[in-house]
Formats: sequence, structure tokens, C-alpha cells
Amino acid sequence: MLIDSKKNQFEDLLKKLSTNLSITRSQHEAAVQSYKAVGKYLSSESSPLSEYEPYIKPQGSFIIGTTIQSIEEDGDIDLDVVCEFKRKKITWTQYHLKNAVGDHLKAHGTYERLLDEEGRRCWTLSYREEGVTNQRYHMDILPAIVANGYSLLLESSFKNLMDEDYEKLQLSITDKEKSNYYMSTFPEEWLQSNPYGYAKWFMKRAFLVGNQFNNLYSLNESVKPTPDYQEERLPLQRVVQLLKRHRDVYFSKEQNDEIRKQKPISCIITTLAARAYRGESNLIDAMWGVINRMRDEIEFRYIPEYGMEIEWISNPVNVLENFADRWNDQNSYRRDNFYRWLDQLSIDLNDAENKTGLQNISESLSASFGRKPVQAAFGQIADHMRDLTNSGNNNIDRNNGLVGLATAGLTSINPIKKHDFYGTNEEE
Repeated sequence: MLIDSKKNQFEDLLKKLSTNLSITRSQHEAAVQSYKAVGKYLSSESSPLSEYEPYIKPQGSFIIGTTIQSIEEDGDIDLDVVCEFKRKKITWTQYHLKNAVGDHLKAHGTYERLLDEEGRRCWTLSYREEGVTNQRYHMDILPAIVANGYSLLLESSFKNLMDEDYEKLQLSITDKEKSNYYMSTFPEEWLQSNPYGYAKWFMKRAFLVGNQFNNLYSLNESVKPTPDYQEERLPLQRVVQLLKRHRDVYFSKEQNDEIRKQKPISCIITTLAARAYRGESNLIDAMWGVINRMRDEIEFRYIPEYGMEIEWISNPVNVLENFADRWNDQNSYRRDNFYRWLDQLSIDLNDAENKTGLQNISESLSASFGRKPVQAAFGQIADHMRDLTNSGNNNIDRNNGLVGLATAGLTSINPIKKHDFYGTNEEE
């Protein structure tokens, strides 16, 4: 159990760590500029797609504020977007719509060069070789059919997060593994996806923290044509970022390629964390609450196909979809990977909390979350402490080895002498 002074300082440290895991303003602006350029190209008057009014809109972690940096110095940031069409040719199937997007991307010299192999549902543009270090990303473009007036419907829905009107935000998407991929011309028969309903559900959970945080993050802002960079995060958003980062670092150390590839997927981590969250405003309390309750949010359902009960992590906006469906694949490591990662997360966070001395805490957190963002967080704390020292307000807790403002009633806290940073001290 952390005493209040150390808990407050550890809280500040975790907040700074999550901030350093977030994408930067320049990364955000580069991503927005890129997907707007793709949208402009697909919808231009000279485009064969223009009559169907394609429109590019971000989705996934980018709009719910949980995107994190890659653990690799030159790694990619994930950017998921939807290419919405208001209409299509009456004879078009999923195959035709998906390839209409792909063919037009291939007709553009730059996009043809950036285009990866066709994915199951998306086309992917890799900006990795084009970007400078830490501004490299890949854009997954998901073709979809939406109802008329969808953008206005979305804006109205996002204004009231309490309304559970998720169904009306559904999209009809392309999926080349579906049996009707080449046959059905009716979008209502295609695979239904609801990324914006999910985003609304997640933010509703995030705002359990209370009205005092209402101005920290706007879901409506995140899907505007040119969204502003939102630097602040709600506690649940930070928890998800920290969990995803720990997962990435933990499995990067795995020697077995197959085990490493089957690390817990982000939608499972995000969904279970949101369900386990109870509105804690303190980040440490939120972290421990989520970690301790995540297992309880996994259902067990009897599935005749397997002849037994299996773990079921339902999509909150489509209860028939099981995010953990591949846990039951033959020779799958996914189930075991999830539980052993969650166990290790608890061990690692507890270890960091129980360390004394900034160096020991830094080493513990670096092993769990990566050295670079942890060092950046400690550097920001050091800068803050330097400012406090110059003003005479800095104090040190000798028992805990953490530096911070004096706390009334703690006799172990002594003022730090003012330092001129040239090797001499003077009494304040």
C-alpha cells in the first residue's frame, strides 16, 4: 500500500509516462494530413468513385485516444480509417467495392508505391519509408457503405454519450473471407461493423470518472474533418495505453515467434479494461481496479460447436461477436498468453510501487514499459523539481526516496537546499 505522498508522486509519474506513450502533435497532424489527402484523391471530380461520395474518417484507437507509440525506434503507428460510401452501383458486391478503392489507389503513383498486399478487409498504405523517425505509420483503409445522413447522425449521437443508440451507427463493410463476398449486392447482407458505436460505448465508460473531466476529451472533435490535437486523457484512456504498452514490451522479449505473434489483441484489452473500470479518478486506483477485475469480465458460454463452455468476450455493440473466438483455435497460445500477461502486469506494477529511490523505480518501470518513455517521464519530473528547488518549494521524503512538495504531518520530509547547479549549495 502506497502512503499518500508516494502515491501522489507515483500517480504523476504514470501520467507523464502515458503522455510520452501518446502520439505527438506532429504525428497527429501528419496522420490527419495523410488521410485527408487520400480522401480528397478518392472523391475528386476526376475520380471514378466521386459519384458515390467516398469520405475518409478515422476510427479505432485514433478517435478514442488510446493510440500508443511503437516499441521499435523506427516502428509504425497504427492508423485505422473508414472509407465511407453513400451509395454504390446496384450490381456491385463487396468484391467490386473493395477493388474499386484498391484500383484507384493503384492508379496514383505515390499510393501504388505505398500500397501493401490486399488485406482481408482493408487496403493498407505504409508511410513508414516516407516518414521521418517516429512519424512512420500505416493506414488501414476499410471500405464501407453508410446510410444517407450518416455524418449528421454520428455527430448527433456523439453529443449524448448516455444514449445507447449503437445500432444505428452500424456500417456494412467488405470482408473477402465471407461466403457472400462475390455474390451479394445488398449491403445489409454484408458483414456489419460498428466502430463508432464502440467508440461511443468506450467513451461512456471513460466518463464514469465524473463531470469534472468533461472538458478533457471530445469524441466529436476526434472525427471532425480536421480534428484538433487532444493532449489530455481521461484515466481510462491512460490505463488502456499503459496496458497496451506493457503487453508490447512483455511479448517483445518472447523468443518463440508463434507465441509472440499471438499476444493479446488490443480490442480485448480495451474492452475488458473499459468493463472493469469503475470511474476511479486516480490513475493508480484505476490501474489496479482494472487489473484486479479484468478476469471477472470474461464470460463463459456453452457453445454446441465445441461441446463445452468457452471464454466469451463479447463486442459491447454486437453481443453475438466474440473477440476471444480465436482463443479456441487448435494449438493456439492466445488464451494462455492473455492470462500470463495479466499476471505479469500485476507483478511488475507491484514491484515498481514497492521500490524505493528514483533510480530503482526507473529501472523497474523501464523493464516493464520501455526505457525511452520512462526516462522521458523522469526527465520531466526532474525539470519540475529543478523549478521547485529554485523557488525553495522542493522537499524530499527520505523514507521513500521520492521528491515532491512537502506533505503536512510527515516528519520524514526535509527541505532540499537551494542549488546553484555549479557545484555549491546555499541555505534557503
